[in-house]
Amino acid sequence: MSIRKLKNGKYQVRVYVGTDEVTGHTTYKYRKTDSKTSAIMIEKQLNEAVERGEIVIKELEHLQPQPYTFEEAYKEWWEFYSSQDFAQSTKDKVARHFKNHLLKPKLFGNLRLDRIIRIDIQNKVNKFIPQYTQSKEMLGYAKRVFKYAVDSEHIICDSNPLEHIQMVRVKKVPRREVRFYNEVQAKMFEHGINEYYQRGNKFLALFTVLLRTGMRGGELCGLKWKNVDFGRCELLLNGRMSLDGHGKDHYLKGLKNGDDFRYIDIDDVVIDKLKAWHYVQAQQSMLKGQPINDDSFVFDVLRGRMYRQFASFLEWYNCNHAQKLPYLNIHGLRHTHASLLISSGMDLKKVSDRLGHKDIAVTANIYAELTPKARREVADVFSNIMGDTKENH
Repeated sequence: MSIRKLKNGKYQVRVYVGTDEVTGHTTYKYRKTDSKTSAIMIEKQLNEAVERGEIVIKELEHLQPQPYTFEEAYKEWWEFYSSQDFAQSTKDKVARHFKNHLLKPKLFGNLRLDRIIRIDIQNKVNKFIPQYTQSKEMLGYAKRVFKYAVDSEHIICDSNPLEHIQMVRVKKVPRREVRFYNEVQAKMFEHGINEYYQRGNKFLALFTVLLRTGMRGGELCGLKWKNVDFGRCELLLNGRMSLDGHGKDHYLKGLKNGDDFRYIDIDDVVIDKLKAWHYVQAQQSMLKGQPINDDSFVFDVLRGRMYRQFASFLEWYNCNHAQKLPYLNIHGLRHTHASLLISSGMDLKKVSDRLGHKDIAVTANIYAELTPKARREVADVFSNIMGDTKENH
């Protein structure tokens, strides 16, 4: 009998699944329930499940096709993506996007690609986008994984599921008011840091170097004293600090654009601030019993603390000065350096080389938006070409 009553009053259901032809082992599926009516219903459900192939002989379970998920598609896609010639910092950033967001169960992590419903994708995206300022960038990487799944025929559809959803508004970037400082604001900033920090302070030197060289934050944190040449007034950049997959700083040889090194000329102000900080750093390290040497980092500081110091300075400045400094992120000092050079007529190729861009087109694209001063100069130059005078109007 497939249903029998047990001594404890419950009912046991036994359904035949099959017999393995190789081992001769017979498999049954068992269930217990409280009533005969319930047992009859369970028996029917189990038999239907066997017929559909959802319940199989134990020895054959490993042969059953397993559901293909977004996470599995990501792992396969990642093998290809990580082998490409991208900067390690870029790969680490993408890996963090997936680990911290895209592979979470509430988004795509446990999504079965054989059961995709467009409205479910839309609902997930609607909840995700407003939470983060970089949500659309992150979804761009998810879109690549879906494309891989479509192209490899893991999804039985003709197009990428993320191509058919409506993108809601992204969360606004907090507080950042401008992309870079103009000439007046740059001078206010430099005057402010000299007022806020004492001579010889690490962050006075650090922010001065960022403003006056335009180097990347990772390059600055990776700078060593052996690569600072006060006599020739130049810095040799041949390494950088980058975040690993766990969000920790680690040193990498070479630069972000793939170059092994580049030189940056520095002015007297930068030299003065670096020398003052070098003296203070040497005194501090001696007190700790860990004297610095040529292989020591110029700025032994985590980037997280650097960002916090930058925000704290701006907050102090605007609380103590009538003329306010707009808030920008620390990378804005690099944009400020480049923008002021370009708006002053500096050759774009020279600016590109100083910034360490791989191609002059990168510089042109980033700084296509000219500063107001440069736009005015362009108009005035054309007016002069045409021989315009006030009397002509």
